[in-house]
Parts: sequence; structure tokens; C-alpha cells
Amino acid sequence: MTRMSGRTAQVQAAITVFALTAVAIAACGTSRPSSRTAAPPEFRAACGHPGAHVSVRKVPVTVRHTDCNLTGVFITYQRYGGATVPNDGTSVGTSSGFTLTVHPGTLDVTINATGPPGNA
Repeated sequence: MTRMSGRTAQVQAAITVFALTAVAIAACGTSRPSSRTAAPPEFRAACGHPGAHVSVRKVPVTVRHTDCNLTGVFITYQRYGGATVPNDGTSVGTSSGFTLTVHPGTLDVTINATGPPGNA
């Protein structure tokens, strides 16, 4: 009877080792969140840093607030000017065609530039 208990303990230990190995292998295969939801590269250093400056590379672009808090960040687009991101759901526009919109509710930020660059 003692021999059977020893054998049962060995089987239980083997099952435990197998289960832990399977969990470790599964964890290695876990993928990271899609880069589609991440902030564009030029915004990443400014996330959560009021007073930082971002020079946008391509418009229109929307940065999700859940990915990157741009509140207080100064954003520019070459030859169109720029603006600082307000902390509420408002839009900022310039005479050069630059627009920055903070969407109410989500606080996502959309930057766009329309028309010819420079002051109209």
C-alpha cells in the first residue's frame, strides 16, 4: 500500500511539472497589443509631459487619450503653425489652417491642416 502512495505522489509531481511547463510555454507566445492602438512615434516622448513639443509628421492624425495623454503639449505641423492641447473637449484653429480638436468624452486629440500653408 505504501508503494502505491509513492507512485501516486510521483504521478502528481509529474502532472504538476507538465502543467507548469505548459503555462510557461503559453506565456512566451503571448503577443503584445497591436501597434495600431499605440501613439505615433513622434508623440510617444510627449505623452503625459505638459510643456513638451511635438512636430507632427503627417496629418490628419488622431491620438487616443488612452494611449497618450497630450494635455498641455505644444503640437506643430510644418508651415501650418500649432497650438497647445487644452484639457477639455474644445477645438483650436489658426488662420494658417492648422486645427487641433480635443474630442469631448474621450479626450482623443485630432490634428489636421487644410488649405495652403502659411497665413491666409
